[in-house]
Amino acid sequence: MQNKRAELRNPSFLRAEIILGTNVPPVPAEVHDISDRGMRLVVEKPEALPGEFMVSIPRRRLREFVEVVRRDEGSVGVRVQPLKRTAIV
Repeated sequence: MQNKRAELRNPSFLRAEIILGTNVPPVPAEVHDISDRGMRLVVEKPEALPGEFMVSIPRRRLREFVEVVRRDEGSVGVRVQPLKRTAIV
């Protein structure tokens, strides 16, 4: 099968946390395959995740806002989103 990705993904096994909100405990995850534009997150219940959330990868001192683009059994593929800015009124 031919890889049609625009960029190569780097294999990785990094501990991560999915941040869903301030009053919700973070969801533990593991990052497998990461690139500048996305990553694959291994999680216990991928179907329970919303379509957008924040991912924290402490080892890389990285936090990214992501959008789910694929769901499989035990993992989600996400695309890194640009920061959403809102006006302060």
